[in-house]
Order: sequence, then structure tokens, then C-alpha cells
Amino acid sequence: PFRIWRELGEIMTKDVTVIRYNAALAKTDEKIVELLERYQHINLSDKEMWANTSFVFTRQLYNMLQLARVIAQGAALRNESRGAHYKPEFPERDDANFLKTTKAYFAPDADEPRFEFEPVDTSLIKPRPRKY
Repeated sequence: PFRIWRELGEIMTKDVTVIRYNAALAKTDEKIVELLERYQHINLSDKEMWANTSFVFTRQLYNMLQLARVIAQGAALRNESRGAHYKPEFPERDDANFLKTTKAYFAPDADEPRFEFEPVDTSLIKPRPRKY
């Protein structure tokens, strides 16, 4: 499990941080799918019944992999730059299409996340550009 965890951390750090490219996000999602497949064949060397931290870690690793897919796919869906997240292919903010909250969920009949966008209420605070 620790090798998968390390590979997940490396690909997420490399391609899913502040500067994001859609091609790299797609490659990251492919890698996560590969890691999920490898996860299905994990063997634990620790066979203890009491305080088996490898078992606990391995269960949480599955959640990490699923959340990483949500992050990578959600980032790929937003073709804009917003806040601290920058896509050189889309350097401007796109309020018309993406002044929304990205919501992800897992449907029982699907093996990957599904997404929906919920409009943001801007009645109290109007959006304005951030200048860094």
C-alpha cells in the first residue's frame, strides 16, 4: 500500500497543484485508475489482529485514491483560472460558466465520480478580480 500511496502523492504533487494543464490532469486520472486497479491486489505483510496500522492505512488509501480522482477530474472540468488555481490554456476567470460550486458524488451504478455545478449566491458579495 505504501508504494501506491507514494506514487499517488508524486503524481498529484507534479500535476494537480496551483498550475494545471488539462493534458496532465487526464494523465493523472489515468494513473489513478491504474493505482486503483493495483489497490485491488494489495497484500499486507502485517497479519496482526491487534493494532494493525497497515490495515487501517490501506483502508484509508482507497479513500485517498477516490478523492484524488475527484480533485483531478473536477479540475479538468473547469476551463478557467480562478483564485490561486491557474490554467495557462485558460488564463482568465469565466464567471459565465464557472461561477459555481463543483459538487462531486458517487452513484451506486458508476465506478467513477459524477459532477454537478451549483450556482454561487453573489447577492451579498459581488465577484471581483484578484490581483496577485
